[in-house]
Parts: sequence; structure tokens; C-alpha cells
Amino acid sequence: MFLTTRESAVRLGVTVNALKAWIREEQLPALRTPGGHHRIAEADLVAFQAKLAESSREGARVRPRVLVVDDDQRLSALLKEVLKEGMADTVVELANDGYEGLVRVGSFRPDVLVLDIRMPRLDGFEVCQRLKACPETRSIRVLAMTAYPEDAVRERILAAGADDFLDKPFTMEEFRSRLGALLTKEPRRKASLPQSSERQ
Repeated sequence: MFLTTRESAVRLGVTVNALKAWIREEQLPALRTPGGHHRIAEADLVAFQAKLAESSREGARVRPRVLVVDDDQRLSALLKEVLKEGMADTVVELANDGYEGLVRVGSFRPDVLVLDIRMPRLDGFEVCQRLKACPETRSIRVLAMTAYPEDAVRERILAAGADDFLDKPFTMEEFRSRLGALLTKEPRRKASLPQSSERQ
């Protein structure tokens, strides 16, 4: 018996994007149909589910994860370096716009999202609202930031679900302090959602 990606995602309790990421990373075997869709054998899915459960029991997901979503690639790279130097146990990934950020959320499962507000495709307001509307992602903490704080931006992004807010430019000490406070907050989610391979 073969299952679609959506059926398989429901079985595992994850998003379709997370499932597709495991297929791309060759963690989950899948066949590709002539139409370009993936099909997963039920036996392979059961074996993969057991592997995920074992990883969860072993506490594999212990390193804090941060996803930086900003179309300013130079700033994103700088923030990643700052975290590697000052918070070496943190795993950091980058996304260049809001749409890519939501896709990465599904596969990376960050603890904190560092989110720029003004971006192409999907802005920070929309990303934050989508995260907080979904039971699987609403507990991800959000540190929003912008260089354009006019029009009550701070109040609007906090109302959309952000946990904290930074005006650009900010000091790296302030950034690390705010991020560290969010990382040490008691996690509000305890779903058995497995990790993708840790890449820095």
C-alpha cells in the first residue's frame, strides 16, 4: 500500500513541507510518479515513524534552533556569525523572504524565529499570523525587527503574535540578550516533531 505525502504527513503529525524535506534529504524513501508526485510505501512510513520515536526518546533535539528570516542577506549572515560566536550551541538557518521562511519552519522546527517585517512575497505580519494560527507552530517564539518603526509597527506585530521587537539598527549585545531571553522561556510545545539534519 502506498500513501500520498498528505496522508503520510497526517500519519506522522507534521506538515507536508516537513515530510517533503525528509524525502529530499533521503531520510524517508519515496517513489516519484510520472506526474512528479511522491508516494510512500506504508512499510517505509511505519519504519520511519519508529525511527523518529526512538530519536525523540533519546532526546536528540537538545540544541536550540534559530531561523533568521530577512531579505537583507548581509545582515542575516552577520546575525548567524554573532550567534555562532556568542551562543555556539545554537543551530542557525537562514531564509531570504517570508515564503521561504514558512517552508523552512516546516522542516527545521526552530525554537525562535528572528523575523524582519518588511520583505517581498510575504511580509512579517503575514508570516507571524500564519505561524500563530497553526497549532503545530504557534508556540515558536518570534523576535520581530524592522528599520521602519512608523505606523505603530511595534503594536501591530505584537498583536500578530510576536514575542519581542527590535528597532534596526540594534547592537549585537542587545540582539543576543533579547534572543537569549526567548530561548530560555519555558517551551510551550512538546509535540514529538523530529528534527531534520542539523546544518550550520
